Amino acid sequence: MRKLDHYLHGVNLGGWLSQNSDTSKEHYETFITEKDIAYIASLGLDHVRVPVDYVLLEEEDGTPKSEGYLYLDNCLRWCRTHGIRMILDLHKTFGYSFDPLDETDKTVFFYDTALQERFYTLWKILAARYGGEPELVAFELLNEIIEPEVAEAWNGIALHAIAEIRKFAPESWIIFGGVMYNNVLSVPMLAEVTDPKVAYTFHSYEPLIFTHQGAYWVKGMPSDFRISYPNT
Repeated sequence: MRKLDHYLHGVNLGGWLSQNSDTSKEHYETFITEKDIAYIASLGLDHVRVPVDYVLLEEEDGTPKSEGYLYLDNCLRWCRTHGIRMILDLHKTFGYSFDPLDETDKTVFFYDTALQERFYTLWKILAARYGGEPELVAFELLNEIIEPEVAEAWNGIALHAIAEIRKFAPESWIIFGGVMYNNVLSVPMLAEVTDPKVAYTFHSYEPLIFTHQGAYWVKGMPSDFRISYPNT
């Protein structure tokens, strides 16, 4: 069994470089700072998951945005300083978004080779930039594929992406999740990978009322609702 050592207890830095309505420089520079990483490390956690959207890293035509990478650079430096690790999660890629409020087609990416090439190119850039520190950075291919009908197409895309990443990051952990919003039931549908540093993943959000408190995209969830856990 493969065990993703040093990535056992972590926290997701959502709302910073992904799923945020505020895309100002002030937001990116203040929402998460080194103090937050130091605090997370002080709790005994061993990693942070950093979701990032393609719009921070590239223009709509695919031209890289060098300034967007500086926030990832900073987070990695903070993690190195405070002795924890980082999962770099591509949350949204050009042509695909899991966001239920984004009414784009959730299947077109899996059958459009041009969109897939954009995905591979972005991962090659990320792997070249961060693959030199495999002891600190793991790569998560893409967040939450929705439709079960694209499971086989996604397997093919993921295997190709892994091969492209390996050209630049031969020792880095790569994390590979499945369809149905990365449901545990999709794990058996994932392609078998012999690479010893590819790990399968699934997401669990129970109890939803706690994990998604205040989430604007959950139907009927007030943005100011807060609840502790455990609770009655």
